[in-house]
Amino acid sequence: MKYYLGSDVDTILAVYEKDGACYPVFVEKYGERAIPCDAYMQAIEDAQTIEALDKYMQPYPNDGKRKIYMAGPLFNEGDRYTNQVNSDALRAHGYSTFLPQEVVITKDSSDLVKAACFYMDLKAIKECDVLLANCNGIDIDSGTAAEIGLAYGLGKRMILYKSDVRNYYNETFRLNNFVGGLADNRVCANLQEVLDALQAN
Repeated sequence: MKYYLGSDVDTILAVYEKDGACYPVFVEKYGERAIPCDAYMQAIEDAQTIEALDKYMQPYPNDGKRKIYMAGPLFNEGDRYTNQVNSDALRAHGYSTFLPQEVVITKDSSDLVKAACFYMDLKAIKECDVLLANCNGIDIDSGTAAEIGLAYGLGKRMILYKSDVRNYYNETFRLNNFVGGLADNRVCANLQEVLDALQAN
């Protein structure tokens, strides 16, 4: 799919052309109404931007498998490794996963790439069947907590995962009371427990 910058002042208005009309990529912000295709629209050629926009357009493969959103921290090697191992294992067991870290943003990323990552995460949570939240760490990652809250508000099934032995509450309430309560304080301690929970429902 070919993408264009739809404005010379709005840095995140990306559009695509279909049947002679141009449509905004981020429908959450701009809606679905077609806008005029003008000659001033600059084609987007940057590979990172195209990758991010493609991932927004289709967060999950169209394969009929149950969709799992992999929420969790991704700000160091250990976080990313754990997320990737869990995602790979779930894919091997027949699930489709959305792993946010597969599209990387850095301090040098453009406004458009950062927007694509934000909107793709929103879209992937809306489309998922289950949200699996990696809650490892001294305290839950703020972005993960936000993803759990959004999933709860959307009525999504959630599975919380915490293999970290540093429990600052107790074995029943292993997380912040409010966050844990959104998932009925059911927290899996390892991947096998996650797989069992997925198969149970």
